[in-house]
Amino acid sequence: MQAIWRDLRFAVRVLLRQPGFAVVAVLTLALGIGANSAIFSVVNAVLLRPLPFHEPGKLIKIWESLPQGGFGTVSVPNLKDWREQNDVFTGIAAWQSAGLSLHGADSPERVLAATVSANFFDVVGVGPQLGRSFQAGEDEQGKNRLVVLSQALWQRNFGADAAIVGRNILLGGESYTVAGVMPANFRYPSRLTELWVPLDLTPTQQSARGNHFLLAMGRLKPGVTEAQAREQMVAIARRLEQQYPDNQAGRGVRLIPLQEEMVQNIRPALLVLLCAVGFVLLIACTNVANLMLARATARRREIAIRSALGAGRWQLTKQLLTESLLLSFTGGALGLLLAKFGVGALLVLAATVLPRAHEVALDWRVLAFTSIIAVLTGVLMGLAPALQSAKVYLQNALKEGGNAIGGAQGNRLRGALVVVEVALALVLLVGAGLLIKSFVRLQQMETGLRPENVLTLGITLPQAKYSTPEAAINFFRQLLERTTTMPGVQAAGTINMLPMQLWGTNGDIYIEGDPPYPPGREPIAELRMVSPDYFRALGIPLVAGRFFDARDQWAAEPVIIINQALARRYLPNQNPVGKRLGRDGNTWMTIVGVVADVRQSGLTQDSRPETYTPSAQPTSFGSHSSASLVVRTSTDPNALVAALRNEVRNLDPNQLIYNIKTMETVIADSISDRRLNMTLLGVFSAVALLLAVIGIYSVMAYTVTQSTREIGIRMALGAQPLDVLKLVIGNGLLLTLIGVGVGLAGAFGLTRLMAGLLYGVTATDPLTFVAVPLLLVFVAVLACYLPARRATKTDPLIALRHD
Repeated sequence: MQAIWRDLRFAVRVLLRQPGFAVVAVLTLALGIGANSAIFSVVNAVLLRPLPFHEPGKLIKIWESLPQGGFGTVSVPNLKDWREQNDVFTGIAAWQSAGLSLHGADSPERVLAATVSANFFDVVGVGPQLGRSFQAGEDEQGKNRLVVLSQALWQRNFGADAAIVGRNILLGGESYTVAGVMPANFRYPSRLTELWVPLDLTPTQQSARGNHFLLAMGRLKPGVTEAQAREQMVAIARRLEQQYPDNQAGRGVRLIPLQEEMVQNIRPALLVLLCAVGFVLLIACTNVANLMLARATARRREIAIRSALGAGRWQLTKQLLTESLLLSFTGGALGLLLAKFGVGALLVLAATVLPRAHEVALDWRVLAFTSIIAVLTGVLMGLAPALQSAKVYLQNALKEGGNAIGGAQGNRLRGALVVVEVALALVLLVGAGLLIKSFVRLQQMETGLRPENVLTLGITLPQAKYSTPEAAINFFRQLLERTTTMPGVQAAGTINMLPMQLWGTNGDIYIEGDPPYPPGREPIAELRMVSPDYFRALGIPLVAGRFFDARDQWAAEPVIIINQALARRYLPNQNPVGKRLGRDGNTWMTIVGVVADVRQSGLTQDSRPETYTPSAQPTSFGSHSSASLVVRTSTDPNALVAALRNEVRNLDPNQLIYNIKTMETVIADSISDRRLNMTLLGVFSAVALLLAVIGIYSVMAYTVTQSTREIGIRMALGAQPLDVLKLVIGNGLLLTLIGVGVGLAGAFGLTRLMAGLLYGVTATDPLTFVAVPLLLVFVAVLACYLPARRATKTDPLIALRHD
């Protein structure tokens, strides 16, 4: 132990004698280690840490697989059959999300609620910290006026009052009794969920096997494997398909472990980012190793003297490793501080992208990870310089002298480290270049609408107050009339599901005159409900026929508008206008118009067959009481927010508006995950490029300094400044080109792993693989130019006195 303390004290004294070197090394390592700690804290919370539920490995998300591919939600009758016919789950819970207005002492507030089956909390395996959860039968109509609060909502709106249990609160205009309060770490099914209420299933929902709207999850019984559960649920789905061919033909089940289902979309991006920060750390290590090699060369006389006085090779190596470990641990401590700020910034950027974002923290796992990489970093960057320095040749070391530009072993090792830096930086730059090009392609995608100067906001009317479709239709009609008279408003409309969302509703459609479709082969289309001026407000072009207008009222002939994708797929080579579509085989709607395709499910999803029905007609699909208002203006759309809020309150003083965004923001939010990936990888690539340039510069600057005598001889023998310039830049360029070659080989292999993060760009995009190396070579030449220019100013007389 005394020997360790002695080596440590000596290392501190040595580093304090060269504060410039110590500061540069520590900051470089802090940058690399801090980036790794920050990204690992996210990986740890999202991918590695178990869900905060009881035995989370037994929780399985259950989807219905669809005839046309993919998977979706389940109907109530199918859910009942799953529950009754399986013996592999202790229970199957169901839920859906909904927005509700919470009426407090001051003003109503919009909160995200989960409407859940009575056994939801039992299946999840988390109980309330206060009060109780729901009991069997409390999800039946008339018995469901109970609510369980999240801890955040309880503290924010009710002052963490323990007496809240049993008290009544007003939700959506109706009275609910508070049953309990959940623990702080429970935020499911969404991190934004603030309360839970029992499902309120109508008789129609309970009997309609074709009405698929619930999400489902089961808990495996003890001793039952996922494979056994999958086998039994597939058998149940086959029985239902045979028993109900009209509704269930082609429908199966898909089981996914809950944790896997939550992270499957974000995992590739996180792993790519973890590799990226690993590369940054390796570049930082090679940079510091190069600095230590240069420093070790300057200490050759010191090391030789210590060796002559009896210090063994192991003692010298141990002392030099102690210095590198001291640097790495100091860099690690500073890196943790940087990681704390980095995690905060990352959570701001990724708030809508990361699942379990509220669980990201610098916990003991992150501290252990940081300690481990600090040790590995210290050994990795210090071992080669330590072994190199410990090879002491007394006679040579005790003589002063310069080294040639390329011949010494130390120069070869420093050159090898530069090659590694360049190769790693190139891999990161190529990855960032691919993501940037992919993101640009996404932004250039044709959306089918004109988003500029369009304001959107959501309105959900309480069922208790607007109990009939006519009442809700009347509210929105009056709101649109008031909105269109506002200064600067060009058009205004409503739609039940705003475009560019990652969700929607679809259903079977029937085309009059077509022969009966085989079960499970019916045409399927997205179902939307709009007001007459919606298309003008969003700038969706009319291709044929007409838009909806004042004729299309409650008692008028049912009409419908379709998009081009539906016309191409189901009505090819014919004029769709005038033909009739149905959704239940009895009620037929006349096609009065065809509009252009819109990317309703986001920029990465192709347009699908789609129908629009008038919100003023009973044939419209969905609830009349919930809609998004879309307003096109001739000025800044945000300037209308206050006026719109006042108009809504004039119609109903207790009515909320929410999700107030411009349409351009809605589109930007739909690709926020890809923007985050591009931004982070771009930042890490820029850091890697900077470190690589610093590495090239430092090696060439050191080489020029050590080669002063050789340069002086060359110039004394007639070499011109241009010759010296070419010599120095040529040496740096050679190292860069070797690194580029190695990096290109690595990039061709590694970028294929990120193919799932790209859109409209291949993982081996030729332009990126040409542009990035050229950029790197250009920057490397600039890094070599400054030391090369200094070399050309060498005075031969002064240089020859050096020895």
